[in-house]
Amino acid sequence: MPTVALKPWIEQVALHPDVLSDSFSEDIFALDLGPLADRVLFGIKPSKEPPVVYRDPEQFFRSSYLTSGLRSLLHDVLDRLSGRPGNPVLKLLTPFGGGKSHTLAALLHAAHNRKALDVIAEGRDLSDPGKVRIGAIDGQFFGATTGKEIPGQKFRARTMWGWIAWSLGGKDGYELLRAEDEARVAPGGDTLLQLLAEGPNLILLDEVLEYLISAGGIRVEKTTLRDETLSFLKRLTVAVANTANTALVFSLQSSKRESLEYLNLLQTVDHLAARKDQRREPVEGNEILSVIQRRLLGKLPDAEASTAVATAYQEIVTHMRRAYAQSEGEKAQAEEDGVALRDRIRAAYPFHPALIDLMRERWAAIPDFQRTRGALRFLAACLRAAHRAGKSRAILGPGDVPLDDSEARLAFFKEVGQREDFAACIEHDFIGPGARARRIDERRAREVPSEAGKRPATRLATAILMYSFGGLRRDSGTEGDLLPAGITEAELLSVCVGPELDSTTAQACLKDLKEQCLYLHFDGARYCFKKDPNVTLLIEQEADLVARDESRVRTRIREMLEERMAGQRNAVIWPSKTDGIADHESSFLVAYMPLEFVAKPADAREREAVEFFEKWGNKQRDYRNGLGLAIPSEDQIETLRRSVRYLLAIEHVRNRAKQLNLTNAQKDQLREREATERGAAESALLKLYAEVWLPRAENGTLKIEEVATGGRPLQTTLNEKRQARIHDRIMELLDKKVFGSVMPSKIVSLFKLTDGSPPQFGVRASEVVAGFYSFLGFPRLTTADGIRRAVADGVQKGVVAYTTGSPALGPDGKFAIDRSRVVFERQLATDEIDLEAGFIMVSSAVPAIAVPPSVPSDQPEPAKPAVPQPPELSAGGGSPSTSQDTSEKTVQVAFEANRNELYTAWNAIANLADLAGKVKVSVTATSDKGFDKNRLENGVLEPLRETKLID
Repeated sequence: MPTVALKPWIEQVALHPDVLSDSFSEDIFALDLGPLADRVLFGIKPSKEPPVVYRDPEQFFRSSYLTSGLRSLLHDVLDRLSGRPGNPVLKLLTPFGGGKSHTLAALLHAAHNRKALDVIAEGRDLSDPGKVRIGAIDGQFFGATTGKEIPGQKFRARTMWGWIAWSLGGKDGYELLRAEDEARVAPGGDTLLQLLAEGPNLILLDEVLEYLISAGGIRVEKTTLRDETLSFLKRLTVAVANTANTALVFSLQSSKRESLEYLNLLQTVDHLAARKDQRREPVEGNEILSVIQRRLLGKLPDAEASTAVATAYQEIVTHMRRAYAQSEGEKAQAEEDGVALRDRIRAAYPFHPALIDLMRERWAAIPDFQRTRGALRFLAACLRAAHRAGKSRAILGPGDVPLDDSEARLAFFKEVGQREDFAACIEHDFIGPGARARRIDERRAREVPSEAGKRPATRLATAILMYSFGGLRRDSGTEGDLLPAGITEAELLSVCVGPELDSTTAQACLKDLKEQCLYLHFDGARYCFKKDPNVTLLIEQEADLVARDESRVRTRIREMLEERMAGQRNAVIWPSKTDGIADHESSFLVAYMPLEFVAKPADAREREAVEFFEKWGNKQRDYRNGLGLAIPSEDQIETLRRSVRYLLAIEHVRNRAKQLNLTNAQKDQLREREATERGAAESALLKLYAEVWLPRAENGTLKIEEVATGGRPLQTTLNEKRQARIHDRIMELLDKKVFGSVMPSKIVSLFKLTDGSPPQFGVRASEVVAGFYSFLGFPRLTTADGIRRAVADGVQKGVVAYTTGSPALGPDGKFAIDRSRVVFERQLATDEIDLEAGFIMVSSAVPAIAVPPSVPSDQPEPAKPAVPQPPELSAGGGSPSTSQDTSEKTVQVAFEANRNELYTAWNAIANLADLAGKVKVSVTATSDKGFDKNRLENGVLEPLRETKLID
């Protein structure tokens, strides 16, 4: 993909004045219902007054993004206050980004000053209930022991119902419940109905659980203030439901994790709104993106700028995903995900939505993370850092967090914790003078000048650090069932790859980071920075020593291959000479060539391969059709060597663990690294042999047929020990070239039974075996059991018959053998077939029931049926005139052959020429139709003259 030039986001957006203020404080994002309600309803100035943006209703609504959930909530509550039907009791569901305090503040302002909603278009058509009585309780600011001072009075409301009575009805309202407030006894339902009779009334409850926890320690007669408060809340919900224009809205902690010690209490209060339709979630899905935009930016970004960035990311990420897709379905999914990414970036600009998702889905699992407030604080620090530096990238993503800025770094660790624990990690791998990520970027900038300033390694490392805290909930898990912290390579690429960082560069940098960073850990699936150093340095030093003696690596690789092929009789590991591969084995052999084989020139590799197929030591190889050479893949060799080199280094470090004083954590890291390298080695071993060479005959000479995986996905991977099933994978690759069985009719046709003059009707089983494993062009069989199965099948179907010995053919065209010794047209077990002594005959030559007379011993033995011979011996039915006597000086061979047979036989003549130095060839051809002179001249005589074989 071409590089897309995009403007920095800092040039495209205006930041909110609060973010740019010289007096900026993290408290700008602090909002608590209690102090805000005191200021708005009673004019009380708390010691820490809420910012103007929260207490001024018009500014509040202008700075707020009215999500569909919040608008629906406002609609329902204002309708209820106006006397229309609706749910009287509502509970807020506020996960990350929901902002429960913000939602309650919106209800407070809308009920207290309805006209303020008209400053935004989305609020103008909402109901106006007129003057509303409001009572607000914030459990953080309401003392269980002391209660709360009533403005302008010389006494305090001692209970929640006392304060609500005053807030709703003033002195008269309080007098209704004075006795119950002073005695700390929950009022009855009738009294509450009397209090709510003059509406409309809005009651807001926040942090109720925190108040109840404290109230549990205060005795009230024979019970506690907690129990009385719970009774009050139950009666209040009933009373509210029995009024026409009163609404009760309350919120709790959004996670049971925040109140594990009071789980039953939490559930009790939670059931105040038990029906599903009484539960409201003010912010859903991608609305959080707009919420953050509205709070941190001075105005919404220009649509043209955000669309340009979103489209660029869509194209680049989709292109990457399609490149890795292995099916049409995955490609289609990549397109759909690309469109979704474009829309989300456009909605979140200048933030990458992955940065928001990170906080919402992962950091939310951190107990001290303050969700909305924490996210705004952290993002504001990042925006301020970019503004100070006067530079930024096209978008602010997980890899663009400016860790070199002290304010942003402090904000990050304030939200995720563990600042001191990670000081060494930040120093050695990120911002120190010799930081590993920085060194990688500096080296790459020297090697690739176009990368100067892009800092790809630092961006990847920063993204990994962002994902090193919290955890993602498992798809089917319950709350608290989290995946380990960290990020997979695929996830990392999806959040970092963009206009300035392609996937190839990212993967190269990730490899460097894994090898060089001192605090980066990899468990085989996820990358994660941890506070404890890894053992990279020790391993690197030891690996350097191993690299000086590569024979150790070669020996270990061979041992690994032998271990993974133990029990595979048909696998030959790294033969150095031709006699290292057995001949006359009635099974298909695969010779796995040594790693150095691929380092030779192409023509040398082919010559060596041909020699393995043709020779067995100093002799000719007979069973050449039963042999394949597995060729190592050059692009996997170095990966394998590197992994094995590190495995040897890790073993040496582990053996010296006591001497090196390794901690338990470091030993764990050593095991993690070992698992990583072992996994990489198994992966490389699995892919090491992805090509097999087979012999084939072409124009009388032996050629190489290459069988490679190409784009074909192989299913065979690892065994139960997580070890590469190398031989099984190779046999899967050869499943169209090497077969487990053959049809019985194929034996008849290949060995030309019933053909020839005179016709032949049978053949020895041993000759069939020899034929299949010798003759190029015959089907290749995994083992001779395939022939047994073919014979058994042919016997049962009546295609062939089976016997033992060497029966002679009688004058009637039937074999002269007792019929009872012949198995024909019945089931025959494969283990009853003797491939040494067995004999196969066609069905037409099966003898009659009667036993033919035996042949006198003084008569010569009947001629044995002719069978196809290896090309080096004959072609076309001729027979050689040779002798085993090495003193023989002349060899004469005469045969008749058609075109195909001549091609096959010519290799045998070439072998004879090798033995003699030169052969004399005489060819006689006769045609009843006569020869075409032009074809004779151009196709026969002229080529022979060109080679100077004839004048």
